Amino acid sequence: MTLIADVIHILYFLLCGLFDALLGRRRKSYVTEVEINAPVDTVWDAASSHAIVFEGPPRIEITTSLREGTTDVYEGNINFGERTVAMAYREVELRPREALLIEVLKEGSGPGVAPGEDFFVACKFNAEPHGTRLTTVHELTHDNFVGRLTIPLGARFNARRLRDHCEALAGSAGQRGGGKLGAGLVTGALTYASFTYLFDWQFAALLLALLVIHEAGHAVAMRWVGLPVQGVYFIPFFGGVAVAAAPHRTEAERGFVALMGPGFSLLSTGLFLVAGYLTGEPLFQHLAFLSAILNGFNLAPVLPLDGGHVVDSALSSSDPEFTAIINILALFVGIGASVYFEWYMLTALLLITAPWLFKSAKRPRRAEPITEASRNWLVAGYLATVGFYVAIVTHYMTAGLAPLS
Repeated sequence: MTLIADVIHILYFLLCGLFDALLGRRRKSYVTEVEINAPVDTVWDAASSHAIVFEGPPRIEITTSLREGTTDVYEGNINFGERTVAMAYREVELRPREALLIEVLKEGSGPGVAPGEDFFVACKFNAEPHGTRLTTVHELTHDNFVGRLTIPLGARFNARRLRDHCEALAGSAGQRGGGKLGAGLVTGALTYASFTYLFDWQFAALLLALLVIHEAGHAVAMRWVGLPVQGVYFIPFFGGVAVAAAPHRTEAERGFVALMGPGFSLLSTGLFLVAGYLTGEPLFQHLAFLSAILNGFNLAPVLPLDGGHVVDSALSSSDPEFTAIINILALFVGIGASVYFEWYMLTALLLITAPWLFKSAKRPRRAEPITEASRNWLVAGYLATVGFYVAIVTHYMTAGLAPLS
């Protein structure tokens, strides 16, 4: 599963890099978060050390010392197996066991270490009941495309190395309970079992696969806007949910993250559609049809569905009472429609979440309201995504595609 996750991250950062390069975005920040089963003192000592060795493969040795004539600039080498790369950095701020901030200096560093200008690395250390949560932010102005891949991927791999090193020092290596991955696997297995109970095993597997793609879209969007991902979990009989480890800062962020579940699935749905036409394979046609139904259904403007969050975010700058009335009316329409079409699982979901909706309508929003420009982009994206899925469903229903199960 780690290898699969690494491949997904490589593809994600490649797409992000291409997109940002086309738009001319050079200043970027990358957030990495890791849970370490070791005391915060151990993690601090390792992260702030000027000489450390990570066992391989490959073996990595970092050794630095004060630059002559300075009190805060360190220089030295990073040895990757047989390869040696120079590095230099300035300690900007140190708050023991809480946070540190360094500036990676272009002068004295190899191009792979500092592939950009104004390169800062910040680390925050949070003591947890079972160890330490380390959050690292890399921010720089890129001057080449390779850095758009090496910096975020290097941050991910280095965090993993640091975690293993600290846990080895603390004698807690191998004692992690699985964390996000374990919870995702367990809830995924339970959800697959529930789908198998409702349908057959083949349809259940396809449905779960489409849910994974859908929730991956939410997780990718969270990373895109700089939010750490708490995890992706699945809910038996209902579906899945991607949870951020921090609250959204703006309503535009919340709307974007909500839209990107169905939005990310546009890619896979389109691939299934094209593959079905080119090969004539019924499986690809069924996948395109099922993906369009699943994601189009999620775009219904009813909370807590993705479409409900998109519409709620788009209305965040409107009068709160008006927004609450729209959401409540949508809820009643959704319940009525689900009963009429005998979608009783949706009925149950809406009834379960109704008390939360009524309570949240009375609470002030903590995130910054959406701007007019962001609202226009969000609504345009929402309508285009809805239109795409409606067109696919209409096409296949007109063609008389038989259901898979």
